[in-house]
Amino acid sequence: MKNILLTSTALVAIAGAVAAEVTITGSAEMGVVGGEDTATQFFQDVDVKFTLTGQTDGGLSFGAAVDLDEAGNLGNEFSNQGVAIFVSGGFGTLTMGDTDGALDFVLTDAGNIGNPGSIADDETSHAGYLGSYLDGAGFADGQIIRYDYSFGDFSVAVSMEQNAFGDDGLVLDDQELGTVDLGLGTVDPDGFIVVGDDAFGTEDFDDVNYAIGGTYATEFGGAAVTVGLGYQHAASASAFGVIDLDTDTDVVDLFVTDVDAIGVGAAFTLDSGFTAGFTYTDFNYGDDYIIVGDDIGGPDIVDDVPGIRVEGSSFELDGRHFGIGMGYTFDAVTVHANYGQYDYEFDGFFDGGDGDITVSGYGLALGYDLGGGANVLLGYGASMASIDGDIEDDFEADEDDFDTDTYSVGLSMAF
Repeated sequence: MKNILLTSTALVAIAGAVAAEVTITGSAEMGVVGGEDTATQFFQDVDVKFTLTGQTDGGLSFGAAVDLDEAGNLGNEFSNQGVAIFVSGGFGTLTMGDTDGALDFVLTDAGNIGNPGSIADDETSHAGYLGSYLDGAGFADGQIIRYDYSFGDFSVAVSMEQNAFGDDGLVLDDQELGTVDLGLGTVDPDGFIVVGDDAFGTEDFDDVNYAIGGTYATEFGGAAVTVGLGYQHAASASAFGVIDLDTDTDVVDLFVTDVDAIGVGAAFTLDSGFTAGFTYTDFNYGDDYIIVGDDIGGPDIVDDVPGIRVEGSSFELDGRHFGIGMGYTFDAVTVHANYGQYDYEFDGFFDGGDGDITVSGYGLALGYDLGGGANVLLGYGASMASIDGDIEDDFEADEDDFDTDTYSVGLSMAF
């Protein structure tokens, strides 16, 4: 590994770049995973990361990071390649690619506070974890451009992400969407939406998602404290993932349009090794929704249109999320716990009824540092959900149907 690194660095230097460097790092994991809905089985994973950095004669820094286990789209210049490219100087830092949007950048996820990690990320894979806010939401293409700048104890960031469609036309060739205005369309006796000849279009969607945020770091009462506040807008976002409308055949995705999120959070660290923090996020969803899936809309929808946007409905959705996390390190041991909960108020979609959906979960992690980059890791995550009102009747289910958990134990190695 060291020989490869030295050779790579030397070749770049010979090429004439100033302070250019290529480094290779990696990790490997081995162990056992399982859970309520997962058979106990062996687990192994390996990752290699290339980091390329350089500097101009004028002092401008630039570089890229290629994470191979996320770089499935390498060679496709118009999609998220699992690569982040940056330039940095006195003006701040501009990053493009597989990176955090501004809201995620300024808020510390509760599940990452004092977390030693686990080989299968069980403690941050539960249903109550909020990881990326509205990054990649709905039909966004995963390419984020973010500018951030720090001055004194303050940092600010703004970001933008493209959608697959917008006023300028389709960005992705295979993205098609039908639009229905319930004021003009009709619904047949089977509940299928009947679409007219002029109902298709994407011109009403925003071209981009965008976010802005800031942080302030200080010392207070012997603790290092960081607080953050941010706002994010998305043209569309998934609502509850896949919804089973017909247990025999049809499974569809439900998306909501024009989503806004406002988030606030704080984290503090003590010299004793204890760290803790929280985040609170309020989501405001628009009145329109999008249904995507096979056999949607019945026989009146042509086969090559995978989505329908429904406008002019009485649909309403409000949501909020709260997360808290903490960790403590003593000697070679680190322990961590986090909890997160989503609360949704859902009105006017399921047979015109309303109701509440609560989705929550918690995670636990334990790490023992063996030294030299090796760690023994244990992780556990539990997820649960409850529904009430008219929604529960439509699902014909109760909260016991939504409880699940996962666990893992193994060895992590960093190189």
